[in-house]
Amino acid sequence: MKKYILFTFVSFLLFPAVVFGVSQKHSAEIYGRYLKGLSYFNEGKYTESLEELERVKRLDPESSHIRLKLAFVLMRLDRLEQAEEEFKAAKQLDPGNLEASLGLIFLYSYLQKNDELEVEYGDFLEGAHRLRPEDIKISEYLAQFYFYKKKLDDAIRIYEVIVDKHPDYLDARYLLGYFYEENGTRNKAISMWKKVLQNSPSHSETLNSLGYIYALEGKRLDEAEKMIKKALEQDPNNGAYLDSLGWVYYKSEKYEKAEEYLQRAIGNTKDAEIYEHLGDLYIKIDDIEKAVDYYGESLKLNPGSVTLKEKVEKYQNKITAIKKESSQDTEIKE
Repeated sequence: MKKYILFTFVSFLLFPAVVFGVSQKHSAEIYGRYLKGLSYFNEGKYTESLEELERVKRLDPESSHIRLKLAFVLMRLDRLEQAEEEFKAAKQLDPGNLEASLGLIFLYSYLQKNDELEVEYGDFLEGAHRLRPEDIKISEYLAQFYFYKKKLDDAIRIYEVIVDKHPDYLDARYLLGYFYEENGTRNKAISMWKKVLQNSPSHSETLNSLGYIYALEGKRLDEAEKMIKKALEQDPNNGAYLDSLGWVYYKSEKYEKAEEYLQRAIGNTKDAEIYEHLGDLYIKIDDIEKAVDYYGESLKLNPGSVTLKEKVEKYQNKITAIKKESSQDTEIKE
């Protein structure tokens, strides 16, 4: 990783287009020392390069560009804490400088400072989005970062702009529907997904998502079954699609089929929700011990779920009570 980081930044060091904010009196000396520092760097003389660039910094302490070059040299010398400080100084001097954010991203990645990395990644994407609001990919990366940070309103705002400007971009429409559903505006999600299917009736992710929503609501189950089967024709081993079809059968009280598809789903995708669905199914068919086992597996993958904890406790207590009652009946008979 370290070699990759340093290789990535060489191109920045070799780019001499610099604007120094100093008087004419010092500009010649600064530029001369700057070029000398770069020359030393290219020769692999990193200590000498650092010395020259430090002199330039003393002459022009307000230059974010010099701070960046210093940070890159310090990385070569494995003086990473000092490199971090120079990147931060560059960013403070020029808050919109994406090179400073990018440098910190790679540095934090290498140092495994995950909290700092996350913050810097967000700053970088926001800066890139301000500079290039027309770039769809940057907009999508930022929206998905907001989704990860549970800033759903911000993610939706960006995707609404994308869809407005690019109405034929169906994947964006699908994701906007997904964000609507996650944000609790299901009617908007359904409306958006229907528009996707009007333009692309075989859009598998939309077929599955809309079919699953119908299953959750326990309505239009025949239509939901057809939609999800159509998605599965394109991706037969997709665990999410198999789970959705299993849940349609669960809601339709076709429990054998539900078990078949939910078991196939868990065989392809180890997911907390699928394990929970299996637990719910086994409760429904009075196999409480198996249900508790599946709830327990789900809880391992989603340990923060209060609902799962309550289910495990409730049905574990029920198993204990049944065993106790059975034991007492046996004693009476004896």
